Amino acid sequence: MDTVTFPGGVKLGVRRRLLGIPLAQLARDAALQPELLRRLEAGEFDPRSLHRLARRVLSRTLDTTLD
Repeated sequence: MDTVTFPGGVKLGVRRRLLGIPLAQLARDAALQPELLRRLEAGEFDPRSLHRLARRVLSRTLDTTLD
């Protein structure tokens, strides 16, 4: 991928890695498939379109917003 479509997703991946949270664990906690979370962190998926539980878990766990 040459460009990042949703930079907010990339921010989530950076934050997750800084906190040392494994992708599989965060995906499980947010009720997401790991591949979807990987795509979100690559900026290929709009984090605002996630279901409410996933948005809440991601924003609380990573202490950030999904914009």
